[in-house]
Amino acid sequence: MQRTVRLLWLLVGWTAIVWVGRIRNLVGDADITGGARAWRIVVAVLFLGLAAVVATVPLGLWHRRPLGSTRLVAIFCLWTIAFWSVRGAGLLLGDHEAGFKVVHTVLAGVSIALAVLLQRADRRLAVDAAAHRAAADDR
Repeated sequence: MQRTVRLLWLLVGWTAIVWVGRIRNLVGDADITGGARAWRIVVAVLFLGLAAVVATVPLGLWHRRPLGSTRLVAIFCLWTIAFWSVRGAGLLLGDHEAGFKVVHTVLAGVSIALAVLLQRADRRLAVDAAAHRAAADDR
């Protein structure tokens, strides 16, 4: 359980660093205007909102819904994995400088790795809890 909580906080913190930085970069970039800037900010806010909601799980704000018993963590992890897989491939195949590609590949790789580890740990908690409930019901 403690490992899962640590992974959750790592992914939430990493997400905050990445996407707050992204918003800062967007606001300061005069080359991106209007709809392009708005769309990118919406994506960043979506990530930050999901991270904030997921952060409430170990804080006990979901009454009687601990880690492993809610789909919030899985949704956040799967969204992170899917987004970075698609966006990462697009960035690698796009016309960008090598440094840009390296930085974004690291951002994508760390995000995906943390999301995969957290999703697996959270799933294990769900399976263990179900087995524990089944054993208690058999008594």
